[in-house]
Parts: sequence; C-alpha cells; structure tokens
Amino acid sequence: MRLSELDDKTVRIITIDGKIFEGECTYDSAEYCEMEYGRDEEALRIDHYVFYAGDIADAKEIEEKEEYVWESKPMHLMHLDSYYYQMMEKGLKTIEMRLYDERRQRIQKGDFISFTDVNDEYEVMHVLVEDLFVFDNFRELYENLDLLQCGYTPENVKDADPADMNRFYPPEEQAKYKVVGIKVKTDWEDI
Repeated sequence: MRLSELDDKTVRIITIDGKIFEGECTYDSAEYCEMEYGRDEEALRIDHYVFYAGDIADAKEIEEKEEYVWESKPMHLMHLDSYYYQMMEKGLKTIEMRLYDERRQRIQKGDFISFTDVNDEYEVMHVLVEDLFVFDNFRELYENLDLLQCGYTPENVKDADPADMNRFYPPEEQAKYKVVGIKVKTDWEDI
C-alpha cells in the first residue's frame, strides 16, 4: 500500500527497529517534509511522531479502537524457503523449527519475526511469536509437536523424519544448543 493511501486513516505502523504505533494518521509528501523538516522523504505522522518511509517496516489500516498500542516490541529477522514462506502466509505452517542458538534464545513470546522469502527479498511477512517449545533435539520436537503445523502436509507427514533436520543443524549443534519450535501468528490484527 502506498503511504499516501493511509492519510486520515487509523493505522498501525511497525518501524524497522520493531516499535509499534497506532492511531489517526496524516500523510506528508516528500516535498512537504523537505520544506518542513529538511528531509526529502515522504512520511506518516501520528500525533507528534513522524515516521519516514525508510524507517517503516510495515504500515496498514486498522479498525478504530479506544486505546492504541504505543510500545516497543523486538523484531527478529529470519529467512524462509519460498515453499514454507507460502505455507506460513496461508496459515498452514504455524511453527518454525530452528536451532536454539544464541540468536534464537533472544526471541520471547510477544516479539515479532520478520520473515523474508529467500527467493524474493521484497516478500516480507511480519508474524507475532505466540509460544516457544524448547527440546533437546529434533527427535523430541517431532515426537511432541503437531508436524502439520511445522510445514508437513497430510500427504508427506507419514514420511517425516527428524534426521531430515540434520542437514541444516548437525546433531553436535543440537546437543550444544537444543532446538526450538517457534509458534507464530500471522493474523495478529487483534493485538
């Protein structure tokens, strides 16, 4: 959506550093911003906050509320294979399986993850972290989580093998860090 289409609408803005702001929005053209603020870039304003286009990760119209979100939530960046990106986008994959290394240990419930399609860097999806399930290895994860939520289909789930994950994360890394199933919500308009 073009920023100009959000003028005089109630919007949710997520900045590239993961902060979320909601409220009545005003659009300012690049020419106006150059004249008013000395920065030649279009922007959206909520109250006294100015959000330049280059600082916005996502902006969309929302329904009016009595109270708005004005808080910072961390945004983590990850890449997904196109097939799994599309499954997650459709709501068919709601658990992402990863090594629970230092980077993933920083993820908490309520954070956001910005997933990029590895084959199309312009395809970006922001999801809300609903829960984290930590296991010693992928064998335990496969035994305890619904694999249909992890990216398997009714057609291939019978062939699901935790050893498949060894090509991404060798057993010695799993033993060192453990593994995690990250449950996400793609439709988080109601937060």
